[in-house]
Amino acid sequence: MRNSLFLALLCASSAPAATIIQTDGTVTAIPDGSAAGVARSLTVSGSGESVSSVTVDLNISAAGGSAFLGDLYFYLTNGSEVAVLMNRAGRRTGALAGYSDNQSMSIILSDAAANDLHNYRVPLTGSHNVPLAGPLVGLWQPDARLSDPATVLDSDARTNSLGIFAGDPADGTWSLFAADLSSGAAHQINSWTLTIQTIPEPGTAALSLAALAALLRRRR
Repeated sequence: MRNSLFLALLCASSAPAATIIQTDGTVTAIPDGSAAGVARSLTVSGSGESVSSVTVDLNISAAGGSAFLGDLYFYLTNGSEVAVLMNRAGRRTGALAGYSDNQSMSIILSDAAANDLHNYRVPLTGSHNVPLAGPLVGLWQPDARLSDPATVLDSDARTNSLGIFAGDPADGTWSLFAADLSSGAAHQINSWTLTIQTIPEPGTAALSLAALAALLRRRR
């Protein structure tokens, strides 16, 4: 009974989970045909909490010409962790250039989404070979293929989704890297938004109760 009471008090005294939302609205050109790419960063500080889940909103414009979505490579880092957001969408055996959609995109990337971004044409048009009629929008699973963009295929293992950040500190410098790996025409980052759901941390009262509970157990 005593243990049950302490457990109930601990749960009641824990701080609620938080939602951290940060947006970078600096318009940034992605160098055309360059693996050097460009990076943008957002800093989270003062939360003192751990990551439960992460979503990323990307708003990218095509600047005309052959600004193919299949040229793009995006990843997100925080510390040593890397989540691959987009890795040469549509690149597969027999289609090594990826998708040739000369389109902008405004998408949300979440592990909870239904479809893999790498193969976005299939759920939208029914075929790898049918191009988009307009911008790429909607909710998508990140590509997650930690493969060299020069050799990545749709069949590669998907090991680096946004879930890789779960349990890590929310505080830190979150960096978005973007590269356009084939010359033709440029894209630009209009904005990107990072949304972090955190794991509830025990409050001061809960920690004190936990210490008292441990002391009582030792005295038995």
